[in-house]
Amino acid sequence: MFTRDDERTVDAVNTIIGEGTHVKGDVTVEGSIEIDGEFEGAIDATDTLVIGETGKIDGDANVANASIGGRMYGNVVASGKIELKRGSQLLGDIKTRGLVIEDGVVFQGNCQMGDVVEPPERRQQESAIELEEDELEEAEASY
Repeated sequence: MFTRDDERTVDAVNTIIGEGTHVKGDVTVEGSIEIDGEFEGAIDATDTLVIGETGKIDGDANVANASIGGRMYGNVVASGKIELKRGSQLLGDIKTRGLVIEDGVVFQGNCQMGDVVEPPERRQQESAIELEEDELEEAEASY
């Protein structure tokens, strides 16, 4: 599934919630979890979250990687990569190092990517510079 050298490969799934099964509550998994049924709650997995085509999650996930083929209604934080498969739906915000979106995906939310977030001081300096430029333009326009 994930084949880059710096990412883990999923050989086996530790936990499976099968089609026709409905689970409510929070779950912590040492390893990978596959959801082919319905799950309501938070998921915390040390490896990969796999949502099959028939899978539906209503809740947030904090995982190493995610492969979403079904429906996800919640936020996903992945230290590695998130893959949104053809026909999947993700309604929620994501934070990840890498993102793959196939054709035919519905994604509504915000995406934050990368390991390093820009320091707040630099954003404040840029905002102050933009404000000064706007003030100069207004002053020039009044002449």
